[in-house]
Amino acid sequence: MKKIIFSVIFVFILVDGAFAQTGLSLVNTKQYAGYFGFSNGEIDIASRYIAVAPRAERRTFAALDGIPELVDTPLEFALLSYYSQPVLNIRPVEANTILPANNPKLADQKLGAAVFQEIQILRFLGNTAAVGRHEGVLKFITDRGNVTRAEVEAYYRQGIRGLISEIVDEEFNGITIPAETSADIKQKITNFFLQPNQSTFQILKDVRELISLRSEIITNERTAVIVALMGREEINKHTLEYQRLTTRFQTITTTLNGINSSIMTDIDAWWKVMMSYRDVLNNLNADLAKMVIQ
Repeated sequence: MKKIIFSVIFVFILVDGAFAQTGLSLVNTKQYAGYFGFSNGEIDIASRYIAVAPRAERRTFAALDGIPELVDTPLEFALLSYYSQPVLNIRPVEANTILPANNPKLADQKLGAAVFQEIQILRFLGNTAAVGRHEGVLKFITDRGNVTRAEVEAYYRQGIRGLISEIVDEEFNGITIPAETSADIKQKITNFFLQPNQSTFQILKDVRELISLRSEIITNERTAVIVALMGREEINKHTLEYQRLTTRFQTITTTLNGINSSIMTDIDAWWKVMMSYRDVLNNLNADLAKMVIQ
């Protein structure tokens, strides 16, 4: 059986120079929530950090996502933690380094950019009602007078690359893949978040299919010896399936123009790659992740 050889050099993902920080940093709301003791982005609605906020302030942000009456998402909590004075007064020191109380312009830029990030994706997903809710919060931020919407959007566009790089490095930590593949995945995701459209969205789906196909090809190759003992009909079926998989794999690789597979033959490793890719997208937007990894 003819086999395709993929030759690349393995490296552990560290930090890609092409994705070095620009000096601007967006808020990783899931990580930010961790400073308050909330793990994996799960907000404890009974926390004193929420209970101390006046009900009117909680309502301002609670309807963005999740249960409408509760501050139960990392973004909602990040907003409440800064714009509610009672919460601001008791925040951990680490939280203040991310959203400094003495620099309201920077904090408004960061939080405004986080809201605008959601607006971009929600608009692409066609969730008009959610877009309206987020637009209302963005107006709340800009009406404070520290930043304009144009400044928020500019801050987002300059900082989103760094946020994506940070999340990819975190989720892919410990997985051995080519350095150029790490950079390419970051670029593909960044392209979508800068310009959400059907073309950039399809590329995210193609990356997912590429990973899945690589796993199927490895499985097919490993079962070839067993199939060879099962008779001509099974051998032919196995060969045709292998050809289908590799042809599709080559097509997507060409389409993606940069994403490389590797010579890895460990199914578990490729499963980890798929899970990490899913987790990156889920960290950025759960609804988007569902659409890509379905």
